[in-house]
Amino acid sequence: MAGSRGASTVIAVGVAAVLAAGTACRRDAFPAVASVRVAEGALSEPMREAGLDATSLETSARTALSEAGFRQGKGDHAYRARVDVLGVRLAPDGFAGSAPRVEIAVELELAPSRPEAGDLVHETSTATATLAGRTPRDAWRTAFGLAVADAAKGLALGFAAEAKPLDALILDLGSQDARVRDHAIRVLAERRSPEAIPALLERLRDGDPDIVQRAVGALAQIGDPRAVGALIEVAQGGDPALTARIARIVGDIGGPEAEGYLLTLEAGHPDPAVRRAAREALADLSARAEAAEAQVSAKMRAP
Repeated sequence: MAGSRGASTVIAVGVAAVLAAGTACRRDAFPAVASVRVAEGALSEPMREAGLDATSLETSARTALSEAGFRQGKGDHAYRARVDVLGVRLAPDGFAGSAPRVEIAVELELAPSRPEAGDLVHETSTATATLAGRTPRDAWRTAFGLAVADAAKGLALGFAAEAKPLDALILDLGSQDARVRDHAIRVLAERRSPEAIPALLERLRDGDPDIVQRAVGALAQIGDPRAVGALIEVAQGGDPALTARIARIVGDIGGPEAEGYLLTLEAGHPDPAVRRAAREALADLSARAEAAEAQVSAKMRAP
């Protein structure tokens, strides 16, 4: 799932609303959490010196999950939560004379108790807390609590998206929250919803590069020919790696426009990796065309 964008009261209210709606749509949209544990080695030296331990971090994570809408409980569809500390640092404040801050990055992971019951999902987040008026223990605890709470909200947004109908997901593509947009794109891609193509094409002009990349991937999964022209336009940005990726995508989608674009890339793009990607995509197109012709011929010869 997508990375954090910072804790927000608006997000919290939105999660609560979609939690209620999602539960009505699908009973297991927000699964129970059977256990919470801190990853081995998660406690850094500064956190241990401040007096924090795994139990206190697990309590914070459990509270964050509960406030985000996840209930505690066991069962075949329950998830196990695991929280890891990805990094910590003491950051000087950007204003002269102000107190330094502690910063912590966490990853919150939910894994199904049974592998067949669902997919492993995770969310990362970073938060800070000032040392002004706080002991080091309180500062680290506060920063950890903010980070894990924001990660839990991100996970809740993901589960909420999976419970939403098509029209609600399309509306979410225009959300001000990048995480809401990201989860909507992911679910639409998983459902391979052709009705979402116009709205997904709009996200190719999103101000967030990660959202643009997610939209490109979604359009590739859906494979609708209407996306070819817009994907070609995105490839004009000059990034060879993106152009090579889009060459493969439009090759998989196929059609005259895709073939013409690939021929142009193969003949004249300055980057050898792009020319190679175009050549391979053209070869795949040709092979599929030959296979289709062989099938037609076989049917015509059949008695």
